[in-house]
Amino acid sequence: MRVIAFFLLCMSSGAAIAQTSECQSIPKANARLACYDKAFPPTTSAKPAPKAPTIPQDQQGQIVDRLAVENSRLDAKLKTICRGC
Repeated sequence: MRVIAFFLLCMSSGAAIAQTSECQSIPKANARLACYDKAFPPTTSAKPAPKAPTIPQDQQGQIVDRLAVENSRLDAKLKTICRGC
């Protein structure tokens, strides 16, 4: 029973490979992309990318300062790692 199920699975996957072979044989990239778009049209249900939060001008300097402090702490820790002991 398992052998029959495995055989049927293998037979059905060959059809999927055969369908895309005509697009693979197109040498030009733009024409190949158009072929794939025709075969598998892009979905329109994609959500738009979320906008990055805007940081008020007066807080931008504070964030950079926090990053500088954190970077200096990390640099100090990395300098204490023994290299080639």
